Amino acid sequence: MKRTLLFPSIALLTAGLVCFFLSASAASHRGAIVFCEAGQIHTLDPQHMTWMQDIRVGLGLWEGLAQYNPSTLEPMPGIARKWIISPDGKTYTFFLRPNARWSNGDPVTAANFIFSWRHMLQPSTAGGYIAMYFHIAGARAYFYSLVSHARHHLLFSSVGVKAVGRHELVVQLTRPCGYFLSLMAFPPFFPLDARSMKPFLVHTGGFLHYNARWTRPPNLVTDGPYRLADWRFHQYLLLKPNPYYYDRRAVRCRRLLVENYPDAQSAFLAYQSGTLNVLSFIPGNFAPTLLKLQSAGKRHDVHYRPVFGTWFMDINCLRKPLNDPRVRIALDRAVDKKAIVEDVLRLPEKPVNVLIPPDSITGYHSPVGLSYNPRRARQLLAEAGFPGGRGLRRLKLLIVGGGQTTEARIAQAVARMWQKKLGVRTRIVQEESKIFHEDTVNHNFDLDISGWYGDYRDPTTWLNLFRASNPNNHTGLNSPEFEELMRRASHTVDPQARLNVLARAEKLLVCKLMPAIPLYQASDGYMYNRNKIAGIRPNVQLITLFKYIHWRRRPLSGGYRP
Repeated sequence: MKRTLLFPSIALLTAGLVCFFLSASAASHRGAIVFCEAGQIHTLDPQHMTWMQDIRVGLGLWEGLAQYNPSTLEPMPGIARKWIISPDGKTYTFFLRPNARWSNGDPVTAANFIFSWRHMLQPSTAGGYIAMYFHIAGARAYFYSLVSHARHHLLFSSVGVKAVGRHELVVQLTRPCGYFLSLMAFPPFFPLDARSMKPFLVHTGGFLHYNARWTRPPNLVTDGPYRLADWRFHQYLLLKPNPYYYDRRAVRCRRLLVENYPDAQSAFLAYQSGTLNVLSFIPGNFAPTLLKLQSAGKRHDVHYRPVFGTWFMDINCLRKPLNDPRVRIALDRAVDKKAIVEDVLRLPEKPVNVLIPPDSITGYHSPVGLSYNPRRARQLLAEAGFPGGRGLRRLKLLIVGGGQTTEARIAQAVARMWQKKLGVRTRIVQEESKIFHEDTVNHNFDLDISGWYGDYRDPTTWLNLFRASNPNNHTGLNSPEFEELMRRASHTVDPQARLNVLARAEKLLVCKLMPAIPLYQASDGYMYNRNKIAGIRPNVQLITLFKYIHWRRRPLSGGYRP
C-alpha cells in the first residue's frame, strides 16, 4: 500500500508500536483476516448486545430464524428454512432446518428458541431491547407480572410462542408488525443452548440467571457461521468456522481475528503497516485528509457514505435543572450544528434538528425541528431562573475515550458555545466505553455525546429510545403525551397514518420535550483493500456479515489500487 500520510509525532509512532507488540500474539495467527473494531467487545450474550461491535460479532457467532441478505439486508431464511404468515399478519409459523446444528454438533430445535425467549423475558435478564419482545402476544403482561413480584404471576404459556415438535415454531403477535421478520435476524431473538448453559445457572432473589462465564471459550456454544476459539480481553477474539453449520461452504475465512485498539490513531498506524486488514471505521482525525485523497483518486481503500444513524447529545431529564424543558431547549438552541460539521468535523456530514435521519424511511416525513437561535436560548434560560447562566451549576458532559477524539472536539466546541452564548459552564469527562455505558445506564451524567444507528427501517428504532419502559432510555424521559402518541401509533393499522402519528411523536421530542440535542446525520464506513479482501458490502446500517468475508484469490480487473 502506498503511504499517503506522514506522521511526524514520535509519541504517536511509539503508541502505535506499543499496540503492535501488544497484539503480536493475535497477529501471529498466520492466514487470519484481522478485523479491527472501533471499540472493545462488551458482551457475547446476544440478549445484552446494544453496541455495534458486539452486534457485529454476534451476527458471526449466531443465527436467528432469519438472517440478513448480504446485498439488500432484507430478511431471508436462516435457521428457519421457510415461514408462513397468516392473512391478518398476526401469526408466523417458522419451519426450522432439520440439519441446523450447534457448534457442539447438537441439533438446533424450536425448544432452543422457546428457552431463549423465555430467558429474555425474565427481569433478571431484560436486555436493552426487551421492548422488541412486546410485539408478541402476552409478552408484555408476562414480563410485568414478574417485575411486579405478583404473588400469582402469569405463566409463560400465556405468551404467544409455541413449539410444534422439534422443527416448527408458531409465534402470535398482538397486532401486525411489518418489520417483525427483520427482528428475527437481530441478536436479542437468537436461540440459546440451555444444555451448555446449565452449569452456569445461578439462583438469586427468586429469579434465575447465568454466570457470564457461559459466554467464554470453551463454554460458549453457538449456532452461526463461526465458533469462538479464543477471547483475550481488550485484545482480540479469534473466530473459526463452525464445522456443523448447515451452510458451511459459504464460510470461506479459516481464521477471523477481531481486534480492538485503544485509540483510532494507533489502529490506523497498524492498518498502514499491514498488521490490520480491515478497519470498521474511518479514523476521525484523519478522515478529512483521507476523503480528499479518495476524491483525488489517490486512495481506493476508503469506503465512506451517509448511514442510517444520527449523533446527538443525551440530556439527563431526571436531574435538576435539566428536568426543566426550557433549560434543555435553551441548550439545544445555543448549539450551532452547522459550525460543528464545517469547523470541527470538516466532513461532508449533514447537520440535523431531528433525531431520525431525514429521507431515510419510505413514507416518513420528518418534522421541522428547532433552529439555532442564541437569543431565544437566553430568553428560555432566563425564564427558567438562570439569566446569563447565573445560578446554574457546572454541567457534566460525558464522552467516550481519551485524548483528542472526535467526541472530545465536539464536546469542546459545544462547551465554548454554551459559555459564550449562555454563560453556562461545562465539565467534560472522558471515560472508557464500558464505564461510559454503565454511567449512562445508571443516569450518572448531565449530558453525553452518543450515536445511534437504526436496527431496522422504521421510526420506532429511534423513538423507542425515549419510552419510559425502555432500558435504552438513558435520558430518563417519562412523558405521558409522548407515550400516548406511541401507543396510538401501535394501534394504527393504516401504514401511512401510522407513520404520520410517529412523525407527531418525533416533533414532540425535538420541539417541546428535547430529551436529546440532535447534531448531525452520521456518515461512516470501512477501510480495506478490495483487491485483497472480499465479502464486505458497505451499507447504510453498517452491518458487516462475517459469514461472507474472505481473502480474494484473484485481483480485481481494471487496475484497482488500494
